[in-house]
Amino acid sequence: MISSGLINGLIMGGVLSLPVLGVAVVYGITGVPNFAIGLIGVFGGFTTWYFLSTGLITAILLGIAVCFPIGFFLQRVLLTPLGRKKSADATLFFLITCSFGFIVEGGIRSLFPRATINIALPRLGAIHIGNVSADGFKFVALFVAVGTLIAIRILEQHTQAGRSLQATSQNLKLATLMGINTDLVFSLAHGVGCSLAAVGAIFWGSLYTLDMGTGWHLGFVGFIIAVIGGIGNIWGGLISALLMGMVMSFAGYLLGGVWQSVILYGIVILVLIVSPRGIMGSERAL
Repeated sequence: MISSGLINGLIMGGVLSLPVLGVAVVYGITGVPNFAIGLIGVFGGFTTWYFLSTGLITAILLGIAVCFPIGFFLQRVLLTPLGRKKSADATLFFLITCSFGFIVEGGIRSLFPRATINIALPRLGAIHIGNVSADGFKFVALFVAVGTLIAIRILEQHTQAGRSLQATSQNLKLATLMGINTDLVFSLAHGVGCSLAAVGAIFWGSLYTLDMGTGWHLGFVGFIIAVIGGIGNIWGGLISALLMGMVMSFAGYLLGGVWQSVILYGIVILVLIVSPRGIMGSERAL
């Protein structure tokens, strides 16, 4: 049972880490927590499901790609102008992003014929580790999460766009003085973050199911896990997601699924009491 809980926890953490990385990228660059990011990711998942008949790769790329302009629009048209106002505070950003989430939810209900879906991605057969066996596809989700983080780091260090993102996150005023279009950087970061959430939603929809509740769940839990790791810190977000995945897995095995949320949020409270900046420190930087 311990081995099974450990492996399933790592897999769940790997899936959860993708929206967490989306939250971390968005907050790390813009300083704005997007509470609609889970719904935007689910919109990408529904898009993938709808276009599966056109081919697997095409459907996945469409699902990821459609979320980028949504995130870009949200930042460029709504959040950036709001951020320029001295009266803007966290409450306004919370209200804007939550309201936008309800708009996305309405769009999903209007555009797609089913309220609950399962994305039929191909399975890879069982992988046996000791006495535990798990669908090989589940391990792909974990590898994709780790690979995505590594890819973000490589792009950040070896591309002009990545260096612009890093400079903007570290010192906004200096980046502006250097001639970097920070408004564009904010919008690009938000688009990338929403695309990451779409990848997480696609895997979630393949392993479990997707519906409107899943969107709010992924967004909120992603934000909570990001806070535990140190919101804005993508390494902290990944480590936190893997740890919380194992906690939720063992809680489900030992106490039943009803206790998973109780234990998760209890840990959130304890971590924030002991270390308000998260286990690896909150930062507005990748």
